[in-house]
Amino acid sequence: MNGPTAAAKDSRIGARLGLWALLALVALLFVWPVVMLFVGIFRSGAPGMPGTWTLAGLSRVLGAPATYAALSNSMLYALFTTALATVLGAVAAFAATRTLAWGRQLLTPVMLLVFAAPNLLYAVAWSLLGDPGAGLLNQAARALTHPGVTVFNAFSWTGMVFVQALKLSSFCYLLLLAPFQNMNRSYEEASLICGAGRLGTLVRIDLPLMLPALFGVVILGAVFGLGAFDIPQILGALAGIPVLSTEVYKTLNIAVPPDYAGASALGLFMMLTVVLLLVAQWSVLKANRFVTVTGKTFRQERWDLGAWNAAVGGGVLLFTLLTLVLPGVQLVLTSFQPAIGVNSFTLSNYQSVLNDRQTVRGFQVTAALAVLSGFLATALALVLGQVGRREALWVQRALDAASLTPVMMPGVVLAVGLLWAYISVPGLRLLYGTFWLTLIGLVVFVMPIASRAIGGALVQISADLEEAAAISGASPARVLIDIVLALISRSFLASWLVAGVVAAGTLDIPLLLLPATSPNVAVLVYSDMSSGLPTRASALLVLLLAGIALVAALAALLVWLARRLRAARPVSFVAATPSP
Repeated sequence: MNGPTAAAKDSRIGARLGLWALLALVALLFVWPVVMLFVGIFRSGAPGMPGTWTLAGLSRVLGAPATYAALSNSMLYALFTTALATVLGAVAAFAATRTLAWGRQLLTPVMLLVFAAPNLLYAVAWSLLGDPGAGLLNQAARALTHPGVTVFNAFSWTGMVFVQALKLSSFCYLLLLAPFQNMNRSYEEASLICGAGRLGTLVRIDLPLMLPALFGVVILGAVFGLGAFDIPQILGALAGIPVLSTEVYKTLNIAVPPDYAGASALGLFMMLTVVLLLVAQWSVLKANRFVTVTGKTFRQERWDLGAWNAAVGGGVLLFTLLTLVLPGVQLVLTSFQPAIGVNSFTLSNYQSVLNDRQTVRGFQVTAALAVLSGFLATALALVLGQVGRREALWVQRALDAASLTPVMMPGVVLAVGLLWAYISVPGLRLLYGTFWLTLIGLVVFVMPIASRAIGGALVQISADLEEAAAISGASPARVLIDIVLALISRSFLASWLVAGVVAAGTLDIPLLLLPATSPNVAVLVYSDMSSGLPTRASALLVLLLAGIALVAALAALLVWLARRLRAARPVSFVAATPSP
């Protein structure tokens, strides 16, 4: 009697210790950087160095006109890009789910490719496409019209907003796809029966019902717009358009000496702005309830737009041209040019890249960061999700809140917080300036992606399966690996892939945290662009995209093989004979 009781007691104690260890890890990864970001505002020295408590850093930031210029630019940038991206995403989602428009089947694959493409790709590609002097678009316009005409200048407010909106529209589309598909059509049918017409129904019925989803997309789009770094840094720097994210980078990497307190203050401003936006979203959605999804079935009838079907199809082709074809063609063409504007073929850029030891090392670092950060973030999301399902409600909410903290911290802000957090702890100070601190930063950065992917898969698993395994004597770890992971293996692989792709194309965190001797491909691309070597930067990006495409193809092949093996596996049936 005493043996099993003691074993059970030890098991419960071990489980409690494991839970508190997990909570401590979560606090170290997600909470501690936020706390130290706030502390860093009031320190006179650099992270890990002696200093005093002071308000000098905060005073410098509050007293600098550049701060308010960057803040206003950030708000305007987020407003304009989000507005344009939401319109593009909403129109595309409506066309894909509700109409018979030609080309609607292409929208989801195109949007997925645009979403997966790094922001850095669009920044570099459109800096070449929209260059006032040698840009492909302007060269074509001059050949067709007037020699001195400039149809598009990427290094301007218009260029920055346009390029960011193209990229952000894929995010808006993916968020709006499900609400458009699941919206109750009975209200729409009633409006049409009453003679309101298609346009009147769209304006008076569909649009009001979609307002909560649209508002959520606008808020999240504004959050991403505020935290954008790649496009503002590459396109806005030459145009003299500072935003908060680029000011944080400037304060750390260009100012002499680096102003860590000032960078922390700017980062906190960005974070507080994001928090206010998220609170506004929560308040509005809580106060306004719109029931659009019921248990009743409805017809999935699509609208025939008549002559507008062809117009929508033309819009799909134009969007594909602007987001995939033109940027891809520009990068490939530039990678084979000896210099911008020189129309001759050469392999020198690829030879330079492949023969450079630092570049080869950069690809190795990129691959390692992508694979490890994607896997660790997904595995951590799985553990947190599983623990949250088994523990008390307060544990679940604490884990969810912590895992979503990176949403409130743009990449540059997260990097500053990690500098203060890990250098301030003696045992973790050795991570500064190493591959491992960058890995931690990327794991935290892509965690929201992994959490949502894994969380959506976990809710589909019945608790009865886990309870049956536990009754049979399986440990929580055995249940997690043999049952939960087996059931959501495809979701785990997809989350790993998506998180890894995002990590591979991220610029701001590696730019601030990686050692100068071991940059990743994104940092090398940025360095080449800053040094006036766009042809070499294009070759790097082409090779990076080729690597990502190869990994995605291998993942798809593995999923296909797994399905074939599962389908070919013989199924045995055991007949139950009733007892006499």
